[in-house]
Amino acid sequence: MATRRFSRAISLTLAATLSITAIALIPGTGAADPNPSIEEVQDRVDDLYEEAEAATERAHEANVEVQEGRERLARIEKQLAQQQKEFDALSEVIADYAAAMYASGGIDPSMQMMLSSEPDDFLSKAQSLDQVMRSQEADMLRAEAARVTLAQTEELAAQEVGRLQELQEKAEKEQAAADAKLDEAQELLSRLKEKERERLEALQAARAADAAAASRERVESVPPPTTSSGSGRGSVAVSYAMAQLGKPYVFGGSGPSVFDCSGLTSAAWAQAGVYLPHAASAQYSGTTRVSSLIPGDLVFFYSDLHHVGIYVGGGTFVHAANPGDGVVADDLYSSYWQSVYMGAGRV
Repeated sequence: MATRRFSRAISLTLAATLSITAIALIPGTGAADPNPSIEEVQDRVDDLYEEAEAATERAHEANVEVQEGRERLARIEKQLAQQQKEFDALSEVIADYAAAMYASGGIDPSMQMMLSSEPDDFLSKAQSLDQVMRSQEADMLRAEAARVTLAQTEELAAQEVGRLQELQEKAEKEQAAADAKLDEAQELLSRLKEKERERLEALQAARAADAAAASRERVESVPPPTTSSGSGRGSVAVSYAMAQLGKPYVFGGSGPSVFDCSGLTSAAWAQAGVYLPHAASAQYSGTTRVSSLIPGDLVFFYSDLHHVGIYVGGGTFVHAANPGDGVVADDLYSSYWQSVYMGAGRV
């Protein structure tokens, strides 16, 4: 099955040359060889890379949520510490009241005044006593409110810790899924015989060269950005992305020497002083939907939004495509890319 993972010129080259290899893989008896042909291996490897990218992007998204969860938890813990401090202070006040009452033998303060040696001062002292009692009651009410608030915040912190653990487990699960796909791809490649592997490596090198040549051809036709064609920040992001053409694709890469798709777009916009999370779906959520594109806009692909590139003008977008092609420039309006296009986002 042809996918975006297979370059146009190399698809034709492979179709023309693999018939010889296919014959070589068939035993003399005419029975079907259980080992896949080079073409089948390459197609399956491309599919596995596609699946690995989708899983990696899901892991990226979970990691973004983990970081956000950690920040929320840090804020809650700071709030909790302040509330604990306030509650402890009020608890000390209440403890002092209790200690004073115990020291006085538990006698009602008004009765103590009546039995005092200066009964003439009773009325003036009674007024002061009323104020003290009101203050004590207010402190007790504040202490109770502080206790309830503290308990609620402790529960919120516990919930956040649980959610954070779930997100971390999700990120690890998705990363494990991506790693499994990559391991399967490597296992398929390792099953090729030496001559078959050499032929495949030659075809992959030709594929990369074809992708690089096509990218150069496309970027030469891209008009230089103008004030009306995009923002100054967008021009900075575009210039950075175009300067990365030809660099390798590595899952999880965010520069400066290797990239994956969302790693490239986040690195490009970081040059313009704009933070974008390293996750295609999170970048989609954090940008404004637009229909008319200008240089610097992000373009998203596939229903699960697991691939993203940056529009550079002239119908061209730059993206970290796959391990075979690396960072390339492609025609946004080609039939394939339009068939999986999910929209654009403006930073």
